[in-house]
Amino acid sequence: MCQQLPIDKIAVLSMYDMDGVTTVPVPGRRCPACLERGQTVWVIPGKCCPTCGTPVN
Repeated sequence: MCQQLPIDKIAVLSMYDMDGVTTVPVPGRRCPACLERGQTVWVIPGKCCPTCGTPVN
């Protein structure tokens, strides 16, 4: 089952920087059908929503 994150960026630990933590954008979109019901479900473009099955482009 897919883990759903209610954020649009993920913190990634870096082995090569002295900064330690870097944020990168997540290539996802919110499911429009779930959004209408007040839920935030992130889906990879071109896949179906794991909650309701709606295709997300």
